[in-house]
Amino acid sequence: MLYEPIGLFSKTAYHIPELSASIHSFEELCYIVKEKTYDIDDFIMEDELIIYIRDNLAIAELADMLSRAKPDLIRFTKTLLSYRHHMSDEDIAGVCSALKDGSNEKEYTRLIARGDFFAGKGQYRPAILLYEHAEEILNEENETEGLTYRELMLKMGKLYAVYYMFERAAECFSIAGDERRTYFCRKLSLSRVEYADMLLKEHPDEKLSSLIEEMTREPADIAALRLNLREDRSYGRDLALQRLSEKLKAEYRRTS
Repeated sequence: MLYEPIGLFSKTAYHIPELSASIHSFEELCYIVKEKTYDIDDFIMEDELIIYIRDNLAIAELADMLSRAKPDLIRFTKTLLSYRHHMSDEDIAGVCSALKDGSNEKEYTRLIARGDFFAGKGQYRPAILLYEHAEEILNEENETEGLTYRELMLKMGKLYAVYYMFERAAECFSIAGDERRTYFCRKLSLSRVEYADMLLKEHPDEKLSSLIEEMTREPADIAALRLNLREDRSYGRDLALQRLSEKLKAEYRRTS
């Protein structure tokens, strides 16, 4: 059975700058509201949108219903999404619950909730930005000792680790009190030499020391090039560069 659109598809777009979105149809409007629930505020009830729904989308009945639903944001949103049973009761309840939860909360709580929303959808970059904003507010309000701050640090640590920002992730995990993840991310953030040094401190052993020394020793070709560059030997520098180039080419051919 083919889906029958509700209303018209307008050639003229309606822009919603607060959501960085433009819509041409009823279906697009509902999709944007559902996907950006945590960005929705009273701006969605503007008269211009209701007029657009009536005149451009030709849904006069819905426009009248939305006018009567104002200024109650939750009622307005529910009226929109439930029109002609466009969206399931479960989805509508989720959107309305999110709007209700955010109506009386502190700004940082709303930011964290929005970050959770994006993180749950796999959109980690906007989630990180929202979490970082929440962190700034918590620091400004000196609310860094409670459970909320520690839980936020744990969430931020996980996302930083996704982007290989292990040093920052370790800092967050440390504040959150997660010693295992802190230790793991600190190891991952170390250079080869720093990691070898840490191993030696943790496991003082003569055999291990010799193996690590070999592992971290500068290659002979690089050492020769460094010496010739330092002493400004043009012939030696060119020769060392040629040998290094040949070695790299051979290595590339072997692995390609």
